[in-house]
Amino acid sequence: MRIGFMVVAIFALGSGALAENYGRPTAILVSPIHEAQIVRGDDGKDHVEYELLVVNVFSEPVTLSSVTVLDPAGKELMRIEGRTLAAATQTLFAKTATPVVPASGAVSVDVDLMLPPDTAQERVTHQIAYTLQAGSELASMVDNLKVDAPEVAINRRPAIVIRPPIKGNGWLATTACCKPNVHRDERIAIDGVRIETGETFAVDWARVKNDRLFDSDGKRVEHYYGFGEDVLAVADGTVVSIHDGMPDQTPFVLMVPKSKSDYGGNNLTLEIAPNVFAWYAHLRQGSLTVKVGDAVMAGAPIAKLGNSGPSEGPHLHFGLLDKPDAIAGRSLPFVFDSFTLVGTIDFDASKGDRLAITPDTRQVRFAYPLYGGIQNYP
Repeated sequence: MRIGFMVVAIFALGSGALAENYGRPTAILVSPIHEAQIVRGDDGKDHVEYELLVVNVFSEPVTLSSVTVLDPAGKELMRIEGRTLAAATQTLFAKTATPVVPASGAVSVDVDLMLPPDTAQERVTHQIAYTLQAGSELASMVDNLKVDAPEVAINRRPAIVIRPPIKGNGWLATTACCKPNVHRDERIAIDGVRIETGETFAVDWARVKNDRLFDSDGKRVEHYYGFGEDVLAVADGTVVSIHDGMPDQTPFVLMVPKSKSDYGGNNLTLEIAPNVFAWYAHLRQGSLTVKVGDAVMAGAPIAKLGNSGPSEGPHLHFGLLDKPDAIAGRSLPFVFDSFTLVGTIDFDASKGDRLAITPDTRQVRFAYPLYGGIQNYP
């Protein structure tokens, strides 16, 4: 009996030592989707962009309460919590915003770390706090409601400098980096081995006059101020793919794509550098002036702005990718050498077809047009 007691006591001590030396159970597993990327925004700050994949290993929901970003020395750089965290935490594809990670489910947390220019270090780490349901049966398994992880590497390569794909005044970035929106939050599983983010820095431009995007009721493409405007080559390059022949859709009526190529409507891809591809989408039917293999010069008209494919109103979708594939490629950060920022939109305060615009006129150099900004391009 004494020997048995001693064996149990030794086992208990050994188990305690193992638990102490080999980590503590947590309800979530956190990892970066990929390395962070940097772009200089038109607000003068460097925006460090990445996503954290959070997997709930429990059979009960888990609620994220804060995400703290730390530099390598442990200094706090940013804390995401409250409504900001709720908006930045989304289901992976449907993009439903919620701080609650479903039972045995997963979410992605957008991180937009804003830093003074050229101060980003090579990596950051995190402390993530969460809560369990009151009276949770599994709570006894978890003795740590904070996760000191993960470490994320920062790619400090400068953003690619290109020319604007449009010209003239009053171009609104209706979607763009870096706040949560349909493009910033695009995530696609590729080959079952990675999640790719093909639209992090992609921009949708529509043209604004006064406080409107269109005349009349906006039910015809011709009502839109940007419809039919020239679309330009952003750099010297070679045409590597085109897709044409799709009709311009009736505004506010979203078509259902029948194939992968339909997602961009009429679209074209330029190779402008090794592993750098410029993708233009939703172009006007029959307006493409180039064919595969053509060499184009920066600033040359290559198509016209349209409303083809799954698009609710005429606009230009543009972005840079590391592959000639808008779904499997990764979005690359870019900047324009010069433009004028003339205002920003308050989307929450905008009502119906009237935009709530805050004037903010200033010249911008070597920067990216952030979400909600209105720009004039030379």
